[in-house]
Amino acid sequence: MGTTSDELLKIARRCADKMTLSKRGTLPALEDVEEQCETAIEEMLAMLQDDDVFGEVDLSEQQKVVDRIEAALPEDKRALVGELTDQHMRHVWLQQETAYHLGVAIGLRLARERPADADAEEDEEEDDREGPWGGMGPDEEDGDG
Repeated sequence: MGTTSDELLKIARRCADKMTLSKRGTLPALEDVEEQCETAIEEMLAMLQDDDVFGEVDLSEQQKVVDRIEAALPEDKRALVGELTDQHMRHVWLQQETAYHLGVAIGLRLARERPADADAEEDEEEDDREGPWGGMGPDEEDGDG
């Protein structure tokens, strides 16, 4: 079976619980998130790379392919490969920025719409429930932090 969203969300939640917010509670920049959550990001990437749907990403193999394509082209066309590579990297960065901000917005909406007493009601109804928050609300500690 492949990686599930619940598995990824559990890792992401551990990271989110460790995030350092400003004194006013503002969210950190993506670069700060990447720095503070490097281990969790690497863990999620490894899980996704091991998944049959996504497959493994090997950056050194990518560079070898680029080099072979570049070598096969006439001298006056080789710069096109560099331009394509740069455009692809920018595209991936834009997707990452978009995913980060979408994730933050969804998280804020979920936190805003979750009733304050929802955790107590859920605990009474389903003590052993496992979901994206590991059976806990977004503000509870899970002991991993």
